[in-house]
This record gives sequence, C-alpha cells and structure tokens, in this order.
Amino acid sequence: MSQESVSVSGEVLQSQQPTEPTEHVDVDSDEHAESSHKAEQFGVGLSIGFLLGGISGVAVGSFPVAILLGLSLGVVLGLYMMERR
Repeated sequence: MSQESVSVSGEVLQSQQPTEPTEHVDVDSDEHAESSHKAEQFGVGLSIGFLLGGISGVAVGSFPVAILLGLSLGVVLGLYMMERR
C-alpha cells in the first residue's frame, strides 16, 4: 500500500510541472537608484532630527523631551529632505 501512494504522489508531482517558461521582468536601474537616494536622504534627515532633539533635550534636561523631539523632528526633516529633490 505504501508503494502505491508513493507512485501516485510521484505522478501528481510530474503532472504539476509548468510546461511554459516564465517571463522575467527587468527592473529599471534608474528607478532603483532614485528610491535608494530617497531612502538615503530620509536617513540623513532622520539623523539630523535625532541630533537636534537630543541637543534640545539636554538643554531642557529631560530625556523624554529629547526622545519626543528627536522622533518628531527626525521624521519631519526626513520626509522634507526625501521629497525636496
């Protein structure tokens, strides 16, 4: 009985193989470079925002203020620098 189930499953696997080759889609390298540049600009803006938030948090003397301002300024500056180009 086990030999029958093995041979049946082998037949099923052979019948499920694709007969036509799949088409490959080429990605334009310019689009990839542009999205990579935008991600880089967002990272730069985020870093600047964290730095400014940390400085202002130290000036105020509050760690939660530093985190809040760092995240807020970082995201806003990151989006601005990403969309500026």
